[in-house]
Amino acid sequence: MANNQAQALDIIRLLMDKKLLLQAAISEKIIFQKKAENGEMVREKRTLIIGKTKALLFSTINEVLKTSFKDKMPMLYAVPIIYMDDSLAHLLRENTAKV
Repeated sequence: MANNQAQALDIIRLLMDKKLLLQAAISEKIIFQKKAENGEMVREKRTLIIGKTKALLFSTINEVLKTSFKDKMPMLYAVPIIYMDDSLAHLLRENTAKV
């Protein structure tokens, strides 16, 4: 979850240049959360990045983002792909970094 669309595009370029990401989609989202101090509901606009990659690259991606976005680290989490067409799985294996 990037802070804005510009950061999302920077993240995508960086990860694709390092062969850590095969495909990506971005979507503007509104996030709601409560402030701990006063319990007030806060509304923030964020840019969601959905990227296809290998699960084994998660740690590497996390380190690259921590290094590149020290002060504005995006929220990063994995949602596993349970099933995938064989041709897409082959494309993913062939076009991302070897682990």
